[in-house]
Amino acid sequence: MPGSIPPSRPDRPLRIGLTGGIGAGKSTVAALWRERGLRVIDLDAHSRAVLDVPGDGVEEAIVRFGEGVRNPAGTIDRAAMARIVFADAAARADLEQIVLSRVDRAVAEEEAEAAASGERVIIHDSPLLLEKHGESGYDAVVAVLARREDRIERVVRDRGRDRGYVESVMAAQATDLERIRRADRLVLNTADRPALLARSGRALDAVLEEHDLRT
Repeated sequence: MPGSIPPSRPDRPLRIGLTGGIGAGKSTVAALWRERGLRVIDLDAHSRAVLDVPGDGVEEAIVRFGEGVRNPAGTIDRAAMARIVFADAAARADLEQIVLSRVDRAVAEEEAEAAASGERVIIHDSPLLLEKHGESGYDAVVAVLARREDRIERVVRDRGRDRGYVESVMAAQATDLERIRRADRLVLNTADRPALLARSGRALDAVLEEHDLRT
């Protein structure tokens, strides 16, 4: 794991990055922390909203990729978009720019709102935090880990995906070894929900204590 966690800055809330691979249980941990009254910003939700909600993000994507990616609801046909971007690295980079610029803006607005309301801790629920090498943007990074077979079974059961899909996503994500090496705290999701509640709570409390914060 990294060494000492840098102290939080007095001019902004403590920023914690929460990450984990597909099916590891990251979203469950995020929900548990939200239940404690903490501000959890879901970066994946902001990302989906760019293409799933009518607006300038949808229109910019259509200008770039053509009317063929517009669905009857006026938003983006994800299957049509996938056929384009998975076959063309430049197209994929353009789509990422369209999405990420708006996600960054939405996250900054939510953080500013949290700071203005006096919140001392902000958590980013960020599935690609390590893949995007974003550790330096956080005071601490917490990674959720689970057994490979448990993750596959969970996604197949709960999301209706097949094993091949889950394995392909895993192959594109950071490995557990990388998460262990690069995160400041780990949460092992290897038992039941009460155990996950206890473990995630201890990890969060440890980070807060290192920064002289309590919730």
